[in-house]
Amino acid sequence: MAFFGGKKKKTQESIGTASIITPGTYIKGEIKCEGNILINGDFEGIISSNSEVVVGKSGRVKGEINSQKLLVSGEFRGSFTGEIVDIMPYGKVYGDVHVNNIIIEPNAVFEGETKIVSGRVHQNTTNGYTNVDVVQPKKLGY
Repeated sequence: MAFFGGKKKKTQESIGTASIITPGTYIKGEIKCEGNILINGDFEGIISSNSEVVVGKSGRVKGEINSQKLLVSGEFRGSFTGEIVDIMPYGKVYGDVHVNNIIIEPNAVFEGETKIVSGRVHQNTTNGYTNVDVVQPKKLGY
């Protein structure tokens, strides 16, 4: 069994996996990834994902999230930019969201400002960093 070897190629399997922050874990900093992130612990900082960020029932996030989708069952405080935010029953969001769609389930809490943007959320990678921007559709001149 070898511990060292050549570079592994990215496969759909490795991209399809999720990063998990478990209960009792506190992380402060920046996360950038291509796959899903499940947060059941505490996180403070910036999260950039090409996929979905899930704040579980025991999860608490403070900071900025840029991803395709944000699903909140726990608590999120900060700003989110992406396609959709879904606040599940008893989930709490305090802050600003810039999205195409927002879903607030019964018994969910939302305090903040929502900007519904037309257009698609586009992700670009510069210098190895993933940024999520809202791309406005072209206006037709009649």
